[in-house]
Amino acid sequence: MNRNHLIGFAVVFAVLVILAFIAWSLFEIHPGIRKVPPSREARANEYLALDHWLASYGIPVRKESYGNLDTILQAQERHISIQASLFRWTEEAVSHLICWIEDGGHLFLFLDLEYYEDMDFWSDDLPLLMLEEFGIEAGSGTSPQGHRYDPDSPRFSQNISFTIPEESDALTVKDWTGLARLVRVKRGAGSLTVSGRSRFLLSTYIKDEPNARLAWNLFIAPDNTGALGANSRETGWLFIRGTTRVRGIWGSLFRLGNMAVPVVSALVLIVTCFWAVIPGFGLVQGDAERPGKPLRERFLAEGRFLKRYGALGVYRDRYIKEIKRRLLRKEGTCEDEEIHRRLSSFLQRGTSVLPQDICEKNIKYREFPRTIEILRSILERI
Repeated sequence: MNRNHLIGFAVVFAVLVILAFIAWSLFEIHPGIRKVPPSREARANEYLALDHWLASYGIPVRKESYGNLDTILQAQERHISIQASLFRWTEEAVSHLICWIEDGGHLFLFLDLEYYEDMDFWSDDLPLLMLEEFGIEAGSGTSPQGHRYDPDSPRFSQNISFTIPEESDALTVKDWTGLARLVRVKRGAGSLTVSGRSRFLLSTYIKDEPNARLAWNLFIAPDNTGALGANSRETGWLFIRGTTRVRGIWGSLFRLGNMAVPVVSALVLIVTCFWAVIPGFGLVQGDAERPGKPLRERFLAEGRFLKRYGALGVYRDRYIKEIKRRLLRKEGTCEDEEIHRRLSSFLQRGTSVLPQDICEKNIKYREFPRTIEILRSILERI
């Protein structure tokens, strides 16, 4: 190997070693944290974690965004969860639900109805009438201690609480203030469980131990615990609950910015473009044509150019090529001897120009006009 190559290789290797040592001494590699936003499915379904959790235990889950009496009549599930504001309450529906529970159905009712404190009544009293049939009385959830969440208790809704008779054997779950936030009452072969807004089942909170423990006892617990989730693997759960509307790109733009500005700008741009492209009414006034040079001057200029480089034979070759083409089509031959013979017959008597002179490669400038005149006359006679 060449000595210069060895020296260059050694220098490059030494520089790389020095750079590696500097990087190892001054820089440090540590793992980074990248925030991944929730998927569109998770944002649209706030109970997605609960659905996947139940599915992992082999419990079928079916969801409806709205329900009525027909939904209950057609349901094959024996475990139903109803969000009160998304169900059409009628006296017939209340009567059927009571009979359905007594026949072995398990109902989980979420009371998310509005409570008007100044008027002291609920926005819909039919669900409350059904609760009275089970000995449950719903009231405002305001606590003297104020609104505060205890990390050791499930995340209940703070706008509703329940009261049951002291002699009742109903199961109650209370928060840190001592108010009953969830009540379960058995009736016949079934049971009714009622609570406020189901915050403890949301994907955001169900990962906490108190919420997960309560969800286990409500939906997955085995038979010997006597919980609501008993035998739910056989028929599954029907959830009548709403979905969250997920904003797309246009919704985000409308929410974060003023859409009037880009809309008006787009309209102005469109009108301006059309105004510039579409001509006014009447004749379109084009640009006046510039007078060009006469044809004679163009040919003279081209001839001077070809004369300078000794290429005047280009014109002569075009004539001879056309003569050969016409003779081949008319006589069936285009041999040079035949071309010379025919050229001789077309030449006038007494001329000093021979056929060989016309077809030779080089052509003199003084003989060029006469040669072209002869070829043109021959071409007209064929």
